[in-house]
Amino acid sequence: MSALVEFLTARYDEDEQAARSASPGPWHLNAEGDEVMAVDDIMVAGAFALSGNQQRATAAHIARHDPARVLREVSAKRRIVYLAAQLPKLTAVNLFDNDKDAWAETLKQLALPYADHPDYREEWRP
Repeated sequence: MSALVEFLTARYDEDEQAARSASPGPWHLNAEGDEVMAVDDIMVAGAFALSGNQQRATAAHIARHDPARVLREVSAKRRIVYLAAQLPKLTAVNLFDNDKDAWAETLKQLALPYADHPDYREEWRP
């Protein structure tokens, strides 16, 4: 499990760095719903799509995943990984084998969004 924990930690470091380097959040949509604006009302992204509805939906998706949200998600995921990594320190009295399996599966699920990363291992695929 330690290689998987290291893999996830490295990906979270990358996600955090990207979020901290971006225009600050929270982001929001402009009045037309086709541009994503930073907290200081400077455009950070314009959505381009095949239709007006798709364009607005794309802009809304981008705004929804602003740097502030990414940082909250990274923090929560780091906590989950930390808790899972504590399992070897717990005694059998406190933990059943199926609980260990559930935590291992949880880590594999957390790694799945990074399956296209060159360091991802197929053995981690749930």
